[in-house]
Amino acid sequence: MGFHTTKASIINTKSSTNNESMYTSVMEKLNFEPRLDSSNITVSIQGDHDIILLAGHVGSFAEKILAEKAVKKLANVRAVANDIQVNLTTKYKKSDIEIAKDVTQLLKSNFFIPDKDIKIVVKDGVVTLSGEVKWNYERNYAFNEVHNRYGVKGVINDIIIKSSTTINTKTVKDKITKEFERHARIDASRIKVETSGSKITLKGTVSNFDEIDDAEDVAWSIPAVEEVQNELTIGW
Repeated sequence: MGFHTTKASIINTKSSTNNESMYTSVMEKLNFEPRLDSSNITVSIQGDHDIILLAGHVGSFAEKILAEKAVKKLANVRAVANDIQVNLTTKYKKSDIEIAKDVTQLLKSNFFIPDKDIKIVVKDGVVTLSGEVKWNYERNYAFNEVHNRYGVKGVINDIIIKSSTTINTKTVKDKITKEFERHARIDASRIKVETSGSKITLKGTVSNFDEIDDAEDVAWSIPAVEEVQNELTIGW
């Protein structure tokens, strides 16, 4: 009986040590980021010391996104849950109509955004984008332009991709696989590509979040793709 108790104690101690080590790494990463005020962010380590829960609050939506991106760059992080709340200071507060005017002007001024195809709704500082565009990069540009703005507490990106051409399912797998092979950070042998109409599904395991994002970007770069389901997971 004493042997089993001792063994359990060793396992718990090791797990606790790993959690403390990951906690320290996360906090150091957040504190290192000069664009982020991490003083009111709380961190909880879940799973096998590889799932990070972010909570607390920050002064802007841009900081919330920044905190998540920073943590995803850490080694051995498998998942991040971002429950950080945005509490705007007086300096950053704007009325919904002011935000709507700012966002409208921002979208008009970006060459890569078809602003006439995008609709904007602002409620309590949360911006909802809707409409149809032909490419995912146009949707991403719209989100990135908006989420950095003063007064914005959140962004809901409901823009959909609607292409005027038809995807060639016979060649799309080969195109994506070849691009994976050319990509310095993607191990093509670990990713399976499935197609169904205008939808692409990515399956398999990769080493980090950067590979997940890069693989999805490659899939979205194929003409006529209207949906990418990214089922890639991080595995070692």
